[in-house]
Amino acid sequence: MCKARTIIHLKIKWAFVRLSIFGRYMKTSSKMSVQRINAEPDSLKDYLRKIWGSKSLILAIARRDLKAKYAQTAIGLAWTFIQPIFAVIIYTLFFAGLMDFKTESPYILFVLSGILIWNLFNYIFSQGSNSLGQNQSIIKKIAFPKVLLPFTKVIIGLIEFGITSIMLILLMFFFKVEPRFSMILAPFCLIPLIFFASGLALLLSALTLKKRDLFHIIPFLVNFGIWLTPVFYPVSLIPEKYINLIYINPVASVLQLFRFCLFGEPLNAYILIGLLLSFLTFIIGFIFFKQNEDKIIDVI
Repeated sequence: MCKARTIIHLKIKWAFVRLSIFGRYMKTSSKMSVQRINAEPDSLKDYLRKIWGSKSLILAIARRDLKAKYAQTAIGLAWTFIQPIFAVIIYTLFFAGLMDFKTESPYILFVLSGILIWNLFNYIFSQGSNSLGQNQSIIKKIAFPKVLLPFTKVIIGLIEFGITSIMLILLMFFFKVEPRFSMILAPFCLIPLIFFASGLALLLSALTLKKRDLFHIIPFLVNFGIWLTPVFYPVSLIPEKYINLIYINPVASVLQLFRFCLFGEPLNAYILIGLLLSFLTFIIGFIFFKQNEDKIIDVI
């Protein structure tokens, strides 16, 4: 009887202890919630400092995603060569065979350079727009600037671009493309492209959290956008009254600048509009994402 009473007494005591712990937890959580609500947004300087401080985490995520992308494949990164090769063969047989395209370089080099630029844009934009959904577990466990997640796709995209560029360089030697001083400037053409693709990714990644249906529009935008970009056809094929409009597309502007650096393709002054839109898109996307970043953890 005494033993039973002692057990009951201990259970009651333990119940009160747990209740006390729970009360302290709720009190602490309440204080944290109030602090979170009352906390002022970080200044741009502090926000950029946080971004720089989280660079090792982003590199780790990019490394993880790159390994996961090719983990179940037999040939791994070799797929970065195979996909452009098939695309070049199809475009060359279909378009060059049916139409007499006039380009400053052999058509194979012309279309391969277009595929390189488009694939980089497509990967950063498409995958970056879904980067928040792909990293829900990390977002819930670790406090860091979420704006960095789309940039993990920039790292992977540049790695794949660099690998595929080897094929372009070898073909340029094969076709004996005359060396130009502007060739050393070709890598700098990627800067506005990265800003444009990242800006769109930031904008859509924040929007798709609220409206999930928007994510299903991205493949349509990509499939439609490639026809508005001179990836496999020269700009000279476009009617003259519309030729200036094509450069409002920042990807088209970057592509023409890239081909000018490599092959001496003619330039149009309107590419400046496309390049400016690249940076403007990034600024808008960055600001919009930062304004909605605190809501991400509540939506996911």
